[in-house]
Parts: sequence; structure tokens; C-alpha cells
Amino acid sequence: MTSPLNITSQLPLHWQKIGFIAALCERHKLNHQLYSDAVDQHDNALLYRKLLSKVWEYLLEQLTSMKNLEKALLQLEEIMPEPQTDDSYGVYPALDAGLLLTSCLQMILDDSIDDVDLSASVSLATTTQFIVFTGDAEEDNQALQQPLALAEISFQDDIIASLTNSDLSKLETIKKLRKKLSQISVSNLGITVE
Repeated sequence: MTSPLNITSQLPLHWQKIGFIAALCERHKLNHQLYSDAVDQHDNALLYRKLLSKVWEYLLEQLTSMKNLEKALLQLEEIMPEPQTDDSYGVYPALDAGLLLTSCLQMILDDSIDDVDLSASVSLATTTQFIVFTGDAEEDNQALQQPLALAEISFQDDIIASLTNSDLSKLETIKKLRKKLSQISVSNLGITVE
């Protein structure tokens, strides 16, 4: 199993790194949606999906203006959950979803940014912290042996394999990955959103 903390060396191309984080966002968007529904802000979940779609448009070379992405960053900032004003647990996975999408957008706007290792760690930490929160483990090290954490690591490995398939062009790779991700119905916390 790949170490989730050393993705950079496995994904040498900038678009692969953005694709990896966008794939993480696809699972995290369900956490964001659940939180948005819980606080009666359904439009926030729709906006998250719309902003994530812009990342895929960029990867598929369909985005016509980078100004759209600068605007997207500002819109994302407006729907970021605030742990200071909400003491429910759900605010933290939703915040992580926002941070991951922020990384995608910033990496598109500035190709000197490389948040891929940090994003992999954030995604895994979201899962292990949830396992500890639910009482299935007492600390993060124990949580790493739980099925949810192993599934997260396996998911990350699978995305790396998809992005490094040398038989396909960049566009074919992204299209195939996005199609695979469109079938995700469970978040990295094992939560299904109807």
C-alpha cells in the first residue's frame, strides 16, 4: 500500500496532482453536502459541486477564462464552514472538503503551488479523526487499521494508478477518471447522501 504522505514523487505532472485532489473532493463533497443540508444551506452544496466542475473543465481543457477560477475561489470562501460558530462535528469534514477544493483552485491559478501531499494527509486525517470520534479507535494510529481508513488509502492508491496510466492521453485519463468518480455514492467517512 502506498504511503498517503508521498504522492508528489508518484505524480510528477502538475495536472495529475490537481486531478488527484479533485478526485478527493468528489468523495468529500458528500460530507460538505451533508453538513450543508444539516444547517439548511442547500445552495452551498450546489455551489461546491459547481466549483468542483470548474476544476474538471480546466483539466479537460474546456475552461475558457482563468478569471472564472479567481471568482470561484472567492465564492468558495463564502461557503466555508466556520468551526468557531458551529460546534457540531460535521463542520470539520465539511471544512476539509472546502480546503481540498481551495487547493485545487489555487494550484490551477499558480502552478508553483503543490498541495498534493498535504491534501492526501488532510483526506486521510478526516477519516481517522472520524473513526476516533465514533469510538472505533482511541487514537489516529489505531484508526489507520480500521476498514474506513484502509479504504481511504486504497482509494488514494487507485487514483494514483488511474492518473499514471501511460496508455492513455491526458484527456482520456481525465475523462475515464471522472466517469469512475461519478459512481461514488459514499464519502470517505462511509456516509451516503441521498
